[in-house]
Amino acid sequence: MAVAVKFDQVSYIYQQNTPFASVALDKVSFEIQQGTYTAIIGHTGSGKSTLLQHFNALLQPTQGEVIIGDVHITRDSKPKALKNLRRHIGLVFQFPEAQLFEETVLKDVMFGPKNFGKTDEQAEKIAKEKLAITGISPDLFERSPFELSGGQMRRVAIAGVLALEPEVLILDEPTAGLDPVGQKEMMTLFSSLHRQGLTIVLVTHNMDHVAQYADHVIVMEHGQKIADTQPECLFANRDWVLKHHLDLPTATDFARELTQRHLLNAQAPILTVEQLAEAIIDEWKGSELHG
Repeated sequence: MAVAVKFDQVSYIYQQNTPFASVALDKVSFEIQQGTYTAIIGHTGSGKSTLLQHFNALLQPTQGEVIIGDVHITRDSKPKALKNLRRHIGLVFQFPEAQLFEETVLKDVMFGPKNFGKTDEQAEKIAKEKLAITGISPDLFERSPFELSGGQMRRVAIAGVLALEPEVLILDEPTAGLDPVGQKEMMTLFSSLHRQGLTIVLVTHNMDHVAQYADHVIVMEHGQKIADTQPECLFANRDWVLKHHLDLPTATDFARELTQRHLLNAQAPILTVEQLAEAIIDEWKGSELHG
């Protein structure tokens, strides 16, 4: 499997060479393979936001390099040479609806493709496709984005990122501020995009989302990478997780409680509600069989 993104000994210092210098990233290295779903987690101040901004060169490393495809981003890279990179890396910030600005929904989503050289006709075709994917119906295309609901505005903003047809989609707490139904719909959308081949990188505090959707997880702490593993391996070590001020997935924690009370004897790691339900059913069937 090809590498989509590689960080090689990346460090970043805010206000370098001043009395206020602060190390935000310290020699961080990892690889993200094409087609994977990576979660980046860590408590507030761990370096996640700074790391995120290196994916599409909003920040450039103080030391080390970020490699995306055949593009090498270092402290000496020229900003103009990196513009095209942003077609390949789609970045969805927290509350992306704040970035909407055009007079209609359709024009807002068309803006990105037009900015990268697409004709009006091409941009409109792409915009309509991406709006359909994100669940925005055609009757809203000519409406002002600011007349839509908060959830609809977020979907339009995400359609605008997808309209650049990136190969990697970076998501910064994409469900922030949404109710449980809205969160589920949003995460289902990203899961569908992943199944279609898009590489996903999710920055989140929600361990249920990590357990449910990710196949790769990177843990940050004080600007350093302290774990690079799979969710089932990470959450199997409860003491380590809690030591580093992280939460366990709801299902994992509940399964542990049932196990301690001798009500469950699961043979495989439990990360999701679906896995927990299956384990409980198997336990009940076993009890009935031997009862």
